[in-house]
Amino acid sequence: MKFIKRTLVSTVLIWSCLSSFGQHTDSSIDQLEIIHCDVRMEPPEWALLERHLIDLLNGAGIAFYNTYVQKDGTMRFKERYEGGMNSSDDIYEAFKGFSLHTALGGTEELDRLHRHAWEGITQQFTRYGQIYREFDSNWDWMHHGEGYLDFYTLGMIKPADSLFRDRSIRFAAMYVGDDPEAINYDPDLRMMRASMTGSRGPKMEWTKRDWIPTNANLVYYGLPLDDIPGIHTTSAWINDHPDNDLFAKLVKGMSDRMAKGDVPLNLTSTPLIATAYLYTSDPRYTKWVKEYVGAWEERTERNNGITPDNVGLSGEIGEYTGHWWGGYYGWMWVGSGLHIIRAELTSAKVTTLLTGDTRWMELPRSQLAMLREKGKVIDGTFLIPTRHNENGWHHFNRERPSDYVHLWFPSQDQRDWNQIERLAEAQREHSGQITDTDLAWAYFVKGRNPGFAERALSSDIKTVIRKVEFIQKEHGDPETWVDNKWILSDPMMVDNLTRLSIGGLPIRVQGEMLYSQVRYFDGDNQHAGLPPDVAALVTRIDQDCIEIEVINLNAFRSRKLIIQGGAYGEHQFLSVEYQHVADIQPPARNLRNPRNGVVDQAVSLSNRTLNATAFAVDLAPGSGSKLKVSIRRNASQPTYHFPWNR
Repeated sequence: MKFIKRTLVSTVLIWSCLSSFGQHTDSSIDQLEIIHCDVRMEPPEWALLERHLIDLLNGAGIAFYNTYVQKDGTMRFKERYEGGMNSSDDIYEAFKGFSLHTALGGTEELDRLHRHAWEGITQQFTRYGQIYREFDSNWDWMHHGEGYLDFYTLGMIKPADSLFRDRSIRFAAMYVGDDPEAINYDPDLRMMRASMTGSRGPKMEWTKRDWIPTNANLVYYGLPLDDIPGIHTTSAWINDHPDNDLFAKLVKGMSDRMAKGDVPLNLTSTPLIATAYLYTSDPRYTKWVKEYVGAWEERTERNNGITPDNVGLSGEIGEYTGHWWGGYYGWMWVGSGLHIIRAELTSAKVTTLLTGDTRWMELPRSQLAMLREKGKVIDGTFLIPTRHNENGWHHFNRERPSDYVHLWFPSQDQRDWNQIERLAEAQREHSGQITDTDLAWAYFVKGRNPGFAERALSSDIKTVIRKVEFIQKEHGDPETWVDNKWILSDPMMVDNLTRLSIGGLPIRVQGEMLYSQVRYFDGDNQHAGLPPDVAALVTRIDQDCIEIEVINLNAFRSRKLIIQGGAYGEHQFLSVEYQHVADIQPPARNLRNPRNGVVDQAVSLSNRTLNATAFAVDLAPGSGSKLKVSIRRNASQPTYHFPWNR
């Protein structure tokens, strides 16, 4: 720890000189309410660790880029790649932390490199044949969701970037009905027309070619259907003997029942539509999201409170399967029906963001409650069923804590917190501690898990160092690499930085956007993210209040920190309580030894009325404050635009 302190002090001194050049202010920033915090503080351990991690990630991201990305932005990879429907998602996903880190306080260079790589990857996979018109031709929203995680973060750094703004509008058009070449959505029945969609429209029929080379991986999973004559083992995925082509039979059986019509997984498309809204504020996008999510609410109600996993082109539940279960990535699916709940959580958070109404969280809440009701205690542990077929509910597993944390975060509903508490206390009883990171963080922001911040940041620092060592030793042949190569190498450990600095939910890889209690901006340089040398920690989250600790580690220069309510300015700040120096007593002076003089700080609390989506904090050198901010949630229109440009 002493080494980190010495290193950071040196870094701060160097950076303070560099960052003093090119600073400028804007009169619109000056219109924000500003509080002055001048209480000098000993740097807390969490703050030193946080800034060390930010700096480490800056270098790690650049090392990753320099190792795997070519000058034109394309990845070091195969000259030819025939991946069927399997496309670019894993490669895009490897950059999910780049612009996000910039938004948290990392270097703007990572965002610049990310944009260049996005262009290169898009061109590369267009050449491979998977991408058409800059968007995946045909794939499911499990993989679309993974692939466009990084796309959603770009607007947080450059909301006025017309190139990516226009792309968000074009991509959304493929789903809201504005693109005649990609009629993926039926507005009359409020449903997607296929489980696999994209820039070429809905894919109504699957062939063997579509599933190569993915089929080789699927051998290690269970069968998606268990009633196809002659198919009893997963080796059917690679058994294409001309006398008995089991692979063809399997794909035909899946295509007949799973290709056409809508599935809950398609709810994962809603962040793509929300992105277009955040750029444009066009209410048509909100209308579409409400319409589509509302359709799945109605189908769930019609199906006795259980979300059906397949809807035919006529709008009939079970039109091709004969059951409400058996659809693509549905209740019968080998990966479990929890994919349905994850997609419902994704869309519920989007709809809550766009409408300001938390009642949209009820759909995933109802499905979690339904599974709990069907749960049972097995060998002393409460388990829930995660799959359903003709034999009923089966495949009992432990509940997934992250689902409840993602439910509670936007709702702030005591019912959801009770489930978090139930799972956390069960872990404590079983293991003596909370073992799940999401639960551990949830307890931390309720004041019930001290030391979590330091432990989490220290762990991430060690992991990033190991990742960088791996990257630096890279010597493989790109022609032999598989498409998830870069996910394994990705050093951008930003999950705990997201949790701790902005009180945010880590972006789940199956298609999430960022959600957070606050976001920060550098008021001096008008950039997204924490200013240089500034550290922040969200220490408490309540329905009507959040608490944040902020500190300027630079001993010589002040910093202007802009704090925004929510990731997109959706929350309104009512007031802020903060610390400042009330009076400075003259030092007791010994004329023979003037170094004996000591300055005492009389710390005072003040309260400032805000009624705004953002405010500024003037942090004096080496100073900080605990901030207690009263908040009205979901009271403002969300947008990518910076708070001084709303």
